Amino acid sequence: MKIKLTLVAVLFCLAAKAQTTPNITPAHLKAAEDVLKASHADSLFKENMATMLKQASNNLPEERRAKFIEVMNQFVAKYVSWDILKDQLAVTYAKEFTITELKGLAAFYNTPVGKKFIIKQPLLVKTGADLGQQLVQSHQVELQQMMQDAFKDQ
Repeated sequence: MKIKLTLVAVLFCLAAKAQTTPNITPAHLKAAEDVLKASHADSLFKENMATMLKQASNNLPEERRAKFIEVMNQFVAKYVSWDILKDQLAVTYAKEFTITELKGLAAFYNTPVGKKFIIKQPLLVKTGADLGQQLVQSHQVELQQMMQDAFKDQ
């Protein structure tokens, strides 16, 4: 079963575990994490993932949709969960904004800092998508085997 294109569409905003970056201090990372919390990024991630999986499953025969979503949820929980994504996103935010700007974003989005956030947001989303695509590609063989195992009796 060829799922490559579906995976790219489904997992566009997933990411790798955080890597250390010499220019980013713990305080800077904490400020970035506060922005993620204030924006409810974890809830949005989960909601968007559920929506994307449902949309992707629409390309499959109806009798395979539930199993596809089940397998994809297992894969996401193992390799691209919010716990994996959040650290890398915090690093990305910390690279793009100062500590002062991050504190401003967490406190109020309608300030000049909030407007900068809106401008930077497409870059942040793209970075997350690129990281997720790399994760899926690095585990693609395992995912394909999971799908084959899940559908072998159907």
